[in-house]
Amino acid sequence: MADVRPFRALRYNAALADPALTIAPPYDVISPEHQAVLYERSAHNIVRIEYGEQRVTDTAGDSRYTRAAHDLDAWRAAGVLMRDAAPAVYAYRQEFEWEGERHARMAYFAAVRLEPWDAGVIKPHEHTLSGPKADRLDLLRATRTQVSPVYSLFRPRDDAAPSLPPMSGEALYDVEADGQRHILSAVRDDAQVRAFAAHLAACDVYIADGHHRYETALTYRNECRARATAWTGDEPENFVLMALTAADDRGLLVLPTHRLLNPPRLPADALAQIGRHFRTEDVSAGGLPALLAALAATQPGDTRFGAIGLAAGAMHVLTLADRPGIEAMMPAGQPAAWKRLDVSVLQLGILAPVFGIDDAVLAAGGAVAYTQDPRQAEAAVASHDARVAFLLNATPVDQVLAVADASGRMPQKSTYFHPKLPTGLVLNALD
Repeated sequence: MADVRPFRALRYNAALADPALTIAPPYDVISPEHQAVLYERSAHNIVRIEYGEQRVTDTAGDSRYTRAAHDLDAWRAAGVLMRDAAPAVYAYRQEFEWEGERHARMAYFAAVRLEPWDAGVIKPHEHTLSGPKADRLDLLRATRTQVSPVYSLFRPRDDAAPSLPPMSGEALYDVEADGQRHILSAVRDDAQVRAFAAHLAACDVYIADGHHRYETALTYRNECRARATAWTGDEPENFVLMALTAADDRGLLVLPTHRLLNPPRLPADALAQIGRHFRTEDVSAGGLPALLAALAATQPGDTRFGAIGLAAGAMHVLTLADRPGIEAMMPAGQPAAWKRLDVSVLQLGILAPVFGIDDAVLAAGGAVAYTQDPRQAEAAVASHDARVAFLLNATPVDQVLAVADASGRMPQKSTYFHPKLPTGLVLNALD
């Protein structure tokens, strides 16, 4: 069961640094252009720690990692970053707009004991890459601070689980930044904290975003343990900074990730090949609104895609008609929940057999780009930046959890939890 504890956050002193100007998106969604904007926004923006500028003159002794460590120490010494005197669970409300509607999502920042995947306590749903993990490990070694949280979902294992307690505490921040409202409070009441920990102990915990950060924290914990002459298991390196959201939170929003293709081959009969397993309908006359309406009308349990560019100027709705035939193309060892994913059906049923985009081509890069905006997908085909685009429905949260429960790993770019959690609200210093 998950071991969830309060911690003493390292956070911005609002009297010296406005949190509205110092928080930032996670490093892996920051473009070089946005990085420059964040640098200009504040001399204390967290991007300078989390995703510092790389210079051609960088050396082992003067790199973005050593500069991050230097800035972090300087900010702490100047009081810009302060360490809370008492441990807390930090309740966070993130308000945002999507498609003209106002949404709110709750998350709770806490320190969670690191467990290997095979323990089944913390469940992943996707694979990781070596490059991002090496980068995050270098930063953690240099700063000894967990700057960005792992974002996780929790769900009770059975009906007997204690209910999620009300969480109220000291107000810390209430700021507007980049069109979102961020409200943070520190819950220090012992009874509330113990009730929260008891609820989490009765829940399964699933990583939604931050698999690389979690595995990096595990690696760092193992390094520290190997160097230690004694180890109790309660050292700060045994825990990782997590933001935890209930899986049934009404503000939990998952966006689809559409595929923009420049494939190694584009057969003239691509539509006919796809038609062996899918019903195809030309909706070109209705344009993108008709395509999106057809996707929105997909019934539960069905699989449907939108396709732009399979014929010149054309848009098609593709509805799966032969699931057994598509699943016969999939690896036998994958769980049933994985085989039913729309992204699995698209990859194994269309992208690989029709366009030659197999795992090796995906790994090499260049053949597939991604966007959450269907209008951008349409524009990419119209401008010939992409040859073909496929629009998908979002992966339901229940499907994500089902794949994780079955020890499966989802294909690349299967989920996009929106909005991203900001970096810089709370940090976990391993002092």
